[in-house]
Amino acid sequence: MSPSSVYDRVRAFLDKYGDKGFLVLKAALEVAGDPNVDHRYGDFSFKHLVLKLARLGFNYNPVNLLRSLEKEYGVVEKSYTSSNQTWWRFVDVEAVKRAVYGGAADIDDPRLALMKLKYESLEPARVRSTLLKLASKPSLSNVDKELFRSVVFNELTKLVELYYEMSNYEEYFATQLSEVRELLRLAELVSAKMSKDKLPGEGKLRLEETLRAFGLHDNT
Repeated sequence: MSPSSVYDRVRAFLDKYGDKGFLVLKAALEVAGDPNVDHRYGDFSFKHLVLKLARLGFNYNPVNLLRSLEKEYGVVEKSYTSSNQTWWRFVDVEAVKRAVYGGAADIDDPRLALMKLKYESLEPARVRSTLLKLASKPSLSNVDKELFRSVVFNELTKLVELYYEMSNYEEYFATQLSEVRELLRLAELVSAKMSKDKLPGEGKLRLEETLRAFGLHDNT
């Protein structure tokens, strides 16, 4: 198991597996830091990790990368296994955070720093929350529709413009790019809801299936 430090092993893992490795580790760290997750068995479970990846717009089975993180790089270790769940614990979670968040690219590059500042200034988490609330409503009022238009023509438009800038540095902005794609899918759900009364039955079923994929329900 080389190199010796956890930080260096994570960096070696990221060098080998690129964006997939970065997203899997980022998702696992987010689960580990989520106060709503019961961590009695470890930092993250397979189920929580897959769900987090899906919310990031990344439909991927991480089993091979988890095996590599455990067996090849010694970054995680199994902390609990039963017939229906498996949990892992980070060997050194702070070293993993430094490697994942601090070393994905040259942080001294002012272009990258500016793009990151632009992205954060648009408050994508707030935009996601707004779109989720709109998508989960049984029906949209005129106020809701006006709010949706405002989000689309302001924050979402700017985020998409920024998306094309960040895509030139995909290794560094992999998470942000996935988040923008997720916002667009949510916006499409809201748009479909606005006109769903005009949709044929099959179209309504597709909308309902997509809502369920986000853990939402259409009660109309």
